[in-house]
Amino acid sequence: MKQGTCRRFLWGGRRVLSARTVMLVTMFLTSPTAAGHQDVVRIAGSAWIGDAPTWVADREGLFNLDRPDDAPVIEVEMHGSGLEALGQLLGGEADFALAATTPTALGLMGVLDDHGPGSASLVVLGSVALSNQSHYLVAPARHGIRSARDLSGRRVGVMFGTSSHYGWSRFSAFHELDHADVELVDTPVTGMAEGLRQGQLEAAVIWQPWDLALRESLDEPITVLPMRMIYTVNWLLLSSREFVAERPDVVERVLRGYLGAMDMIDAQPNRTLAHHAAATGRDESELASQAEAMLWRLSLNWSVLVNLGTQFEWLASWPEHEGLAVPEPSRYLHATSLRNVAPELVTLPDYLLTVQQQDVHP
Repeated sequence: MKQGTCRRFLWGGRRVLSARTVMLVTMFLTSPTAAGHQDVVRIAGSAWIGDAPTWVADREGLFNLDRPDDAPVIEVEMHGSGLEALGQLLGGEADFALAATTPTALGLMGVLDDHGPGSASLVVLGSVALSNQSHYLVAPARHGIRSARDLSGRRVGVMFGTSSHYGWSRFSAFHELDHADVELVDTPVTGMAEGLRQGQLEAAVIWQPWDLALRESLDEPITVLPMRMIYTVNWLLLSSREFVAERPDVVERVLRGYLGAMDMIDAQPNRTLAHHAAATGRDESELASQAEAMLWRLSLNWSVLVNLGTQFEWLASWPEHEGLAVPEPSRYLHATSLRNVAPELVTLPDYLLTVQQQDVHP
């Protein structure tokens, strides 16, 4: 209904509406529903540097660029980790989430909800970042940990179900550590500094930018054992099968927002650092080295497929997951949306994707 028509409805002719009726009708006409807007669409992200395209797209208005009047507004909400962001998606509090391959695999295998293995309604829409330099093992120097061998008999903080957990498994395997000799302590990333300071932990596996806050909080010499080249992290964009089927227009708008953000990251790296600093509360100069270690590219490629498959096999090896079936990653890789937006970014063959050839726009 056009604005002029609304005025004639309220004030045309001789009938005078009561003040209460005018107020109610006005509220209805100015509400998002009456204006044709759908509910707000939410993207759950985190402060990790890999999520820079999400903050850039949000702060630059790229998710809502050229938004039709009857389309939903897309908003971004920040969380402490990809595991927490994924929990928002699984709990119905978000429509999209970004997470590393470890929590993603947990979600896809049905471990994070009450519905059991193989029941997950999640799909992977693409990878937005790749890094093999963002995770570290840190230890206060007072504990005398100088190498991986010094971890025998120590308490190591790891946030179970996150990329740091899988990173530890790769690190310990590379250094041939006996798992029975190291006590892993499930610790939220926000509690690692306190655990190290109080002595409940002697080392911790942490990721950027939390390492900066941890160093400040401890205010003592720190030994850093890098995981460089041992573990590569994909940062994945996820949604539900239902949302993707019902709102393909919104999914494609989100993907275009990410493509615009990555163009801006390439063209204006200093602007990206400014957005990162605003999202994390850190100084831009501290974050420059983190940005140099990242590869931001929207893709659905072999790296996503192989990393997910490796994660599935690792999770199935946990004693508590005994008997859990290892699914095929291809069940969860949804390519239709990305192919419609930028077909050259999908480099996997159709038989390794949920998409069927007839679903792809010519």
